[in-house]
Amino acid sequence: MQQENTEIKNLYHYTDFNAMQGIIVKGEIWLWNLRRMNDSQEMEYFIKELKLAVKNKLLPDEIKTMEELFQSHLKDFKTLSSYAACFSEYADDAAQWARYAKNGMGVCIAFNKELLSQIGDAGKAPLCKVNYSKSVEDLDLVSDLTAAIKNYKHFNQEQINELFNRLISSSPLFKHPSFISEKEFRLVSLPYNIEENLGKAHFYVEETNIKEYYILNLQKICSQLNIHYSDLFTEICIGPQARVTRNVLSNYLSANGYDELCSKIKISECPLRRF
Repeated sequence: MQQENTEIKNLYHYTDFNAMQGIIVKGEIWLWNLRRMNDSQEMEYFIKELKLAVKNKLLPDEIKTMEELFQSHLKDFKTLSSYAACFSEYADDAAQWARYAKNGMGVCIAFNKELLSQIGDAGKAPLCKVNYSKSVEDLDLVSDLTAAIKNYKHFNQEQINELFNRLISSSPLFKHPSFISEKEFRLVSLPYNIEENLGKAHFYVEETNIKEYYILNLQKICSQLNIHYSDLFTEICIGPQARVTRNVLSNYLSANGYDELCSKIKISECPLRRF
């Protein structure tokens, strides 16, 4: 995975107040299974587009080799998943209030991007930018896989394995272009050695479902990195349809020992209509 370095200073996480309590007060951010999120093509989209791009660069008699390599190296791919916490470049965005914050009744937490990136690196879930490009033809991986297939007899198995590891590891960072309006960043795990990197799995039980997730302990990692915990949060924006007032949220934060965050509370200016 290649981390993103941009001039963006803040990233925004739209959620409900219960999750806000978990993030700010308990100091935990949960990484969810990408294959269970709202994009039904998560991780599959990149594989499909990259395979097509490679195929377009091959001669007819080379395609059989490509099919055999993809089949053998991706036979267990559907059993793999990355886990991620998602953020956006956009503050006070109507679409994300509606989709991720209980139709505007929740909250949006702004994170210092630089500090969040440091935490991701330390927690083995690096902060990466999602790519929404329809075309993957110009990627180095396409050229490298094409060269490996065309010169298959001159490549050893270790080299081939490394290429497909790159392919699988890149798959969580590409989404269908129809999601481009989200402008998403992710704290995202590699699809290998999940428990070795993130610790034991946890389970969230709903009335009709059980969801698996992993935890990044924000307070613990901030302490390890000598980051002042409150500096991680740059803003707490109350949703445009939320029943929570600024005073109530301020009193709640103070009661939990986070007086420094009270001055960072704001009210959404988004004129979102509740349906």
